[in-house]
Order: sequence, then C-alpha cells, then structure tokens
Amino acid sequence: MTPITQLGISKLFLWSEAERFQTYPQAMARLTPGRAYTRQQIGQDLFGLSYGQSRKPRRENLLSNLFGALQIRQDKLLLRGINLFRRITPNDPHQVSGMTVWERATDEWVPTDTALQLGIVYCQEPGGIRWQQLLAEQLACYEPRTRVLLFLLAHGHALHFESPGYFTGNTQQAQLVGQSAYTLFGERGTAFNRLLFEHTAIAVGPWWRAEIEALGFELADEIVLEGAMNRPPSTNYINSAIKTALYIFYSLDILVQDGTAWTVDPEAFVQHLSPGVARDLLGESNMMPDLSDEWRQLAYMVDQLADERGFVIISEAVNRWGELADLPAGEWATAFDTLVRRGIFEGRIEVLDRHPGQPRMGRGLFGDDNMRMVHLRVLT
Repeated sequence: MTPITQLGISKLFLWSEAERFQTYPQAMARLTPGRAYTRQQIGQDLFGLSYGQSRKPRRENLLSNLFGALQIRQDKLLLRGINLFRRITPNDPHQVSGMTVWERATDEWVPTDTALQLGIVYCQEPGGIRWQQLLAEQLACYEPRTRVLLFLLAHGHALHFESPGYFTGNTQQAQLVGQSAYTLFGERGTAFNRLLFEHTAIAVGPWWRAEIEALGFELADEIVLEGAMNRPPSTNYINSAIKTALYIFYSLDILVQDGTAWTVDPEAFVQHLSPGVARDLLGESNMMPDLSDEWRQLAYMVDQLADERGFVIISEAVNRWGELADLPAGEWATAFDTLVRRGIFEGRIEVLDRHPGQPRMGRGLFGDDNMRMVHLRVLT
C-alpha cells in the first residue's frame, strides 16, 4: 500500500442555515441508483443549481462536503466531505496549464449506500426521525471537526456560551471547558485547529481509515492534518460551520443544555446512533444499556431503527444485528432470519405488520420481497 503522511480536510460547509438539515436528504431523494454523476450534475440534478456559461452558481458551496477521499499529491489525501459519493474515475494526475491536478470537472462519482438509504428513508417519512439518525451517523463517522467535539463533550468537556440557547450571543467568545479552557472560535480558530492536532486519531477515526485502505493507501503512524491546499485547515466562519454540523445532534437531543453549557447525553447518543459509533466516541463505560441477552439486543436495535409507524427496513436490521452480534458479514442474513423464526416460535417476537417497500431496499425478511419492511414487537 502507498503510505500517506499528510491528510487534508476540506473547509467545513454543509447547508446554508443550521435548521435546514433536510437539505442533504432532500437531494439524495433524487438519486438514480446505479448512475454516476459529475460534480456539476450533482449540483444540477440533485440540488437544483443553475450553471451559466461564465461562472459557477453562488450556492455551489452546498456540494463542498459531499464527497469521499481524493489523492492530491503522491503523499497526501484530501477528505472531501462526509463520504456520500465515491469517485470512480481513475486516480491519475494530469497536467493543466503547467500544474499537476488530481481532480477534474469530468470526474464521475457514485452515491454510497448510505446516500441512497438516506434518500429512500426521507422519501418514505420526511417528517420522521430515521433520516435524521442516518445523517447524524454520517457526520459522526466522517466529519473530523464534529467527531473531535462530540468526543470531548462526551468525556468531561462542556461548550459554554455567553447566554442560554443554541449558539447564542457572541459565539466568538464560546469556551470549551475541561481540564483547561479554550476560546474555541476566537483568534481565527487557532484553538480549534490545536484540538484537531491533539486528537488526530479521533478526528480521522476508523471509518476513514477503512475507506483509505480500500483505496490502496496506508496512513503513517504520524499523520499531519492540513487544509486542502496548505496548512493549517481552514477556520473561516468555523463558529457558523460547527453550529450547522452540530444542529442535527441538537435536534435528536444528543447535544443537551445545562444553563449556558452544552454537553453530550450518552443515553440519547446510544438510542439514536449505531453501537459501533457509540463505542468509538463514547467509550464502553458510557454507552451500553442492558444488552445482557439476544432479545434485549434485538429489542434495542428495533427501537433504534423503527420509523414513526414502527416499521424497520430489514436490510438495515440485518446489518445492525450482524454488528451487534459480532458475526462475519456473510452470516448476517441467515443468523437474523434464524433468530426471528426462533423468537416467533417461542412467543418472544410478534410480526405486527409487513410491507414490500421498494426493490432498492434489498432483501426482505426470510428472503420474502413482501417483507422488506416489517413492524416487529420484541418481548424481553
């Protein structure tokens, strides 16, 4: 594998206002499965941006944090966003006006499974909570600055503002208080970058490491975090960017307020996000409810995945159960079907309702396409 010593992170910009966190799922709901997109096609077809002859649309910064990892030098990768699209164009350098470039306008990207799932779930239940959980999980897995803040807020730190309310008052004066205090967004964001450098392993995390290895690269033991073009990472309007990134966690009551201080509620974190993410950012001691037997584990998982009507998508349930049970991926579907059959026979599981859903949801319960979505009751 090619060793990587320098890792860049893009400027953080998600959607225009913190409260408009449905922007990404709305766009993902317009995806065509199996289709590849250029960056401009993503802007036009998914986000409704209008591209004129002479310039890019003003709102194209909505696309800044959609993408996956991209090589930009022999020894440097750039994390281009929260990994909703993976590039399929060959990763080769090109000479443009005497400069070596690794990305072109004609490069094609395909949506990840999460991007497709985000769109499906949003279409089914725009007012529901499941797409919010999926979006929060994607940020918790792949957004470096958000990961570091969630980790610190779950481990003894608190984010203090001048007055009660979500990012109220002069946010430039916000203090991150733990064993020491940081003026997090003041002084052009230097304190925030210092936190990134002190917690590089948390910032990158296991999900980016797996993506990077899948691309044929290996991160060195000592990684230098940089910006896209040079060091350090961009901190322009970092207070607004973090306000936007954390709002989805505020909506899910994962980010909670006590006076003027904000912290992470471990119980809500475990309720809304997958066990792997909770274990990674909370640690074992903070995260797990009573999962002492397989029925409690199944009930916990169903509660996490159920939409407003109580339905779970079986392909999601199979993946989550396989992770909870720590089984090889090839055994997940069979093991889940076997457990549900046994639960029905023993009177521990009731199938209250079923629905065929959509073909792109994948396999149904027991391989039945009429049971891609199922309403289960698990008795513990």
